[in-house]
Amino acid sequence: MNKLKVIQVGAGRFGQSWLKNILNYPHADLVAVVDMLPENLNQVMISTGLNKHQLFTRIDDAFENVAADLVLIVTPPKTHKEIAVEALNRGFHIMLEKPLAHTYEEAIQLLEMSRINDRKICVSQNYRWRTPILTIKNLISSQNIGNISYIEYQFRKSIKFGGWRDEYEEILIQDMSIHHFDIMRFLLGKEPEEIIAQSFSPSWSWFKGNPVASVFIRFHDDIFVNYFGSWVSRGQETSWNGDIRIVGEKGAVELINDKVYLYPLTYTQGSKPVEITPVKTLYDDRTASLHNMVESIHKDIRPLTSIEDNIYSFELTCAAIESARQGKKVSMKTFSQVNTSSGP
Repeated sequence: MNKLKVIQVGAGRFGQSWLKNILNYPHADLVAVVDMLPENLNQVMISTGLNKHQLFTRIDDAFENVAADLVLIVTPPKTHKEIAVEALNRGFHIMLEKPLAHTYEEAIQLLEMSRINDRKICVSQNYRWRTPILTIKNLISSQNIGNISYIEYQFRKSIKFGGWRDEYEEILIQDMSIHHFDIMRFLLGKEPEEIIAQSFSPSWSWFKGNPVASVFIRFHDDIFVNYFGSWVSRGQETSWNGDIRIVGEKGAVELINDKVYLYPLTYTQGSKPVEITPVKTLYDDRTASLHNMVESIHKDIRPLTSIEDNIYSFELTCAAIESARQGKKVSMKTFSQVNTSSGP
């Protein structure tokens, strides 16, 4: 497989870690980096070995002067649409960090542009590629627990970010829950039909917006999900994937501290569940996401987390925020038709 040339836009804290993924991935070459802060670019030069002619503070300069195939956007969500539109107009394929866009209206505009441009757009929903999630997916696909009835989902962290995240009104749902919502869609292979959400800020919170949310979702075929998430948790925390319990007619699957357990119908109280051996993966989750995009470009197929798929995870996030704001249930059937300007 020929190497694809990659321009990365954004070299802040998370962008620096993305640089390592690209450099260690055998099927891509990092050919340029763009960041508005010279100090970030100085760090890029040290960590990557790129020369000053491959480092830019302006996107236009990089796009005009560097030959590339793919643009990786690792910038705050408010900038995603503008950068993606410029990259599309220049003929690049695009990979974005989540979320897809800042607003639902912007996401729809990007989707429409992708349909008239012969370029691929995908969102790095890297949690899909994590070993515990893939292990659960295999169990579900193999019908180990039969038809699923409901899911219990818990996420608890105590995190201080600072920066642009402090500007968001619904920071947990906007910036973190979208990962978990995407996991739900991936594991079930079904789409949500209605949602009701509440969010709040505990007295000790250091966020300006709401860092805690409780969300109840009904998926197709009347599969129900009860989700609770917190970024200002007290006590024992979960992993970033969260703790998940999926209950079906033939038993249950649990993800606890990133270990997967199967509870068959023969399970009795007091006995031990079956700990499932994790699936083997070639790459870490973010590199696997990049690999899927590179393969899709070479084979001219749709990436697993293409904009056409990810719009549904983003829509679910926007609907959760709308429900929390209005204090009432939101139907996914009417959301995209009535509230096209809502969302993070």
